[in-house]
Amino acid sequence: MKTAGAQPTAVVLGLGQNGMATCRALGRVGIPVIGIDTDLDQPSARTRYATKFHCPDFLSGGPGLVDSLEQIGRGLHEKGVLFPSGDLNLAVISEHRERLEPYFHISLPPKPVVEMFLNKKMFYQFAMDKGFPLPQTLFPTSPEHMRELAGRLQYPCLIKPFQPNDTWRKTFDTRLFVADSADNLVALFERLFRVHEDLIVQEYMPGPDSELWWGVTYLDEAGQPLVVWTGRKLRQYPRRFGTATLAESRWDPELARESVAILQAMGHRGYGVVEYKRDRRDGRLKITEVTGGRTWFPHSLVTRSGINLPLIWYRDALGQKVDAPRSFEDGIKWIHEERDVKTVSLYFLPEHELTMWTWLLSYRGKRVYALSAWDDPKPILIAMRRVAKAGWRRVKRRLSSSSPERARHAGKKPKHMEEMLLAADPTVGRTLRRVD
Repeated sequence: MKTAGAQPTAVVLGLGQNGMATCRALGRVGIPVIGIDTDLDQPSARTRYATKFHCPDFLSGGPGLVDSLEQIGRGLHEKGVLFPSGDLNLAVISEHRERLEPYFHISLPPKPVVEMFLNKKMFYQFAMDKGFPLPQTLFPTSPEHMRELAGRLQYPCLIKPFQPNDTWRKTFDTRLFVADSADNLVALFERLFRVHEDLIVQEYMPGPDSELWWGVTYLDEAGQPLVVWTGRKLRQYPRRFGTATLAESRWDPELARESVAILQAMGHRGYGVVEYKRDRRDGRLKITEVTGGRTWFPHSLVTRSGINLPLIWYRDALGQKVDAPRSFEDGIKWIHEERDVKTVSLYFLPEHELTMWTWLLSYRGKRVYALSAWDDPKPILIAMRRVAKAGWRRVKRRLSSSSPERARHAGKKPKHMEEMLLAADPTVGRTLRRVD
């Protein structure tokens, strides 16, 4: 059945918080939106700003995703505009762009540039070759090679995969681990190598989460920035190595210039983000990550501060005139309601870095929420219901854990690889401590 409408349809890949923010940014200005995902019951998928399409292969990135997009494309009255919201669906769209181009306008950089965004080793090597600021980074190829390199690093240091594979995602709830000595690093590397052989070892930069900054831009076909936005994290979950839970818009012209220069040097076109951390030892901002060709986790903050990046992307992909603002409002805060409660209650309150009063004060000023919106209330209502149910289940488990039968089964061997690593070598447990 053909979909009629005055404007081309935007097709958003992924209805997590990230995708929902894209749906809202476009839907609020009257653009028809289709959101595609496997889990249409997750809170953010309940947004009223998208027509939902279920794709069983969405999370796996299987061939069914491209088939589903072709099915959607055949039903559109004219070519739509694709908005990837994650690395996996970005990789699929980039790989199959020729097959999808009859149905969609695809605003992506060339395939080698997409590969550089997705392959951390390739980007870090590129950045080192170009002289862009990075923490010390090594690429060990085996446990033996790791033992040779361990003496060159300052500690603590991080271990992370180039790109987490399915086994890594199923085994760990984190993308990286921390080692505090050469012996600890070698022991940890040997065990992680069994799960994922493509690992990066990188020097850890001390400093609080509030020293994590972003430069966000959209580059046109000529590689010129249509807009540039900068801001910073204030809190994240998990602490030190997670995703933002509280962030703010904050203009930094030097960071803006550096971010554009890095993305231009890569040959990027379209939506791009460079993330940095200020190294407390020398005061320099150093690159931690780049993202391009897809939307970015707290991008509703950019929209709320005055730059509707999904709309700029949409109009540029269609070849329409883009009236991009040249400035944005400083000091707007973005809050992920559920995750910020978690990071504050698990870290900041127990470690006495915040009180209940100073926590509430941290929300002062103009703000936007990850889930809550007066014109789109279902996502936060569904999330609150899920949190309440999960809390009740935990209470019931604690009540039942005191039973004799439960006690007899305590101490059985761990089920998950992470627990196996900790059980196999006590030194691995020290990698999970707080690092400041």
